[in-house]
Amino acid sequence: AAAAAAATRPAAQGSGGEEAPPPQPPPNRFLYHSALIQVGVCEPSLFCAEMGAAAVRMGSPPRVRLAAVAYLISLVKARTASLEPALPLVVEAVLRPLDPSVPSLRESSLGASTTALRELVRRYPMVHFNQPTQRLAVGTAEGVVLLYDLRTATKWRILQGHEAAVTALAFAPAGDTLASFSASEASLRWWAAGSSGLFSFLGLQGSCLGVTRVDCALPDAPGARVKIEWASPQSVGITCDNEALGFFTRPP
Repeated sequence: AAAAAAATRPAAQGSGGEEAPPPQPPPNRFLYHSALIQVGVCEPSLFCAEMGAAAVRMGSPPRVRLAAVAYLISLVKARTASLEPALPLVVEAVLRPLDPSVPSLRESSLGASTTALRELVRRYPMVHFNQPTQRLAVGTAEGVVLLYDLRTATKWRILQGHEAAVTALAFAPAGDTLASFSASEASLRWWAAGSSGLFSFLGLQGSCLGVTRVDCALPDAPGARVKIEWASPQSVGITCDNEALGFFTRPP
């Protein structure tokens, strides 16, 4: 009855006598969210750039800036494996709001960015965070390892040496050494990751302390999770899906 009454009710008139437009339905947030994530899947570089810019746009309300970081998290959750080539872009977009030169932005975004970084560390074995030094390591599909300083939200070191994608990496507990493993080239590299000595004068380029050949069978199954864990200050163990593949000692 109500629908029939509405259908026969005279159309509302505007101030000039013209017919007023019908009311618009409320936006479907689920469809909007899905469409935006699909853009991220198809164009991760563009998506990360736009979300990173939105996260630091001071003219926007705080909820809009936080939503930009939340969309980055949603993209990571939706397309974990396919985003591995774009990991540096995702990380840099998440770090942009943590710029210490804009204290109000950093303070308001710290919770959202921290949540995003934890999600990255949890999902990707080629991403690792060291609490004592506040540094984040990211292994790339090109074989480069990037170190970020979370205190300044900047890229701190570039470690070059692998000739294939980095499969997994991990800081030593003290944060002064990093081990990175490439399954494709069957090699484990050891890097200086501290701030003292000659390393502090090398600029962005880092120092490789040695290379170890990894002669162990690796599973071919897609999605197998390889992980590095430090067993001592000079040695690490490599596991795949929680099954030990071997222990390796840093070359003298």
